[in-house]
Amino acid sequence: MKTLINIKSVTFFVVLLSVLISCKNQEKETKTAVTNDQIQKVEVVKPQRRSFKAEVLITGTVRPNQIVTLYAMEGGMLMQMRKDIGDKVKQGETIAVLGNPELGQQQLKWQAEAKAKKAFYDRLNTVYKKTPTLTNIQMVENSEAEYLSAKANLAVVNNRIGFLRIKAPFSGIITKRFVDKGAMIQSGLNQSSPQALFEIQEINPIRLTIPVPESDAVGIQKGMEVEVTLPELSGKSLMAKVSRTSKVLDPMSKTMQVEIDMENPNGKIVSGMYAKALLLINSRKNILSLPMIAKVSHKNEDYVLAVVDGKVKRIVLKVGLSNQDYLEVLNDEITSETQVIIQGKGLVNPEQIVEPILKQE
Repeated sequence: MKTLINIKSVTFFVVLLSVLISCKNQEKETKTAVTNDQIQKVEVVKPQRRSFKAEVLITGTVRPNQIVTLYAMEGGMLMQMRKDIGDKVKQGETIAVLGNPELGQQQLKWQAEAKAKKAFYDRLNTVYKKTPTLTNIQMVENSEAEYLSAKANLAVVNNRIGFLRIKAPFSGIITKRFVDKGAMIQSGLNQSSPQALFEIQEINPIRLTIPVPESDAVGIQKGMEVEVTLPELSGKSLMAKVSRTSKVLDPMSKTMQVEIDMENPNGKIVSGMYAKALLLINSRKNILSLPMIAKVSHKNEDYVLAVVDGKVKRIVLKVGLSNQDYLEVLNDEITSETQVIIQGKGLVNPEQIVEPILKQE
């Protein structure tokens, strides 16, 4: 009887133990399944070697090659307006004419005085040459000095009268007119706030000014080929060259001013237009590169997230050349076998276990 009871007890104990083991295994399998379901999947790429062209696309503003506001160099009344807004002018062409009666009177006065002084000097000089004993050399020299002084005064008045004709300093187009016929104009040479007359712009050639960021400024050189696109002219593109650079960075914007001169014979490129300039900074072959979307920027630091031994690793990025699509990798620890995350970067943290899925090219 006791033996039977012992056998039943042992059997019950064995069955109970089996049930407990089975429950634990089932619980472990459930936890493993849940853990596997919680592992974040990320899309990764491996760096590849490419023939690389580093380009930079910058939007700039079209400006006139030269621009000047004209003032009169002599005061007077505006008598003639020979040009108006939109008119083309050539260098040296008269745009407007002023009148100054006072200068006319001074001109007549000095013309008469210079003529009289010259006649007196000529007679005195002739007498001295024929009969030196009758004429003092000092008298001849004084007479010559008076004649030359009158002649110089006449030249000054003539120059001032010449300034009454307002002329274009270069060929271009009248873009602004500030006065009307009959206005009294003050001299820009000796007045503190004279009235401006015209604004002239030279638009052939025309100048494209672009601000190049600090990171690309080193690669910009005079004579580089540039593809310029003008969105306002139906996306028209033309090839040009870098004409000049400032060679310094603006302390506020950290950009370098670059200027590109473009031919504009028909005037279709208008000052003030926006234009896009595509500059080829550099090119190399067979360099290790990553897609631009792999880069993460935070607080002026660039880095990538790589998958190493199933965990996320943050690697500060050393970038060489770059363009719109790819960047050159200079890190020694990044090789052609490194798995770099391109999708899911915002869902993971360093040291987190992830499941990498290689992007198919």
